[in-house]
Amino acid sequence: MIGMKLTLAVMISTAVLLVPRIAAACAVCFTGRADETRIAFIATTGLMTALPLLLIGSLVWWLRRRAQQIRDEHE
Repeated sequence: MIGMKLTLAVMISTAVLLVPRIAAACAVCFTGRADETRIAFIATTGLMTALPLLLIGSLVWWLRRRAQQIRDEHE
């Protein structure tokens, strides 16, 4: 029983280690050399950087506007 578990563990470990090589999963190493791909990476990075800032900024803007409306209603 222990021999089967060890064999299964070795097979799974080997498969997990070899899958990235088979799939060429490293996008930067294998496909990041073309200009179109490099531009796509840069644009995606910019989007992922700007999106949280825009969401937080929009929330702050909406809260300030709502607070001003409430303050105007009570005056």
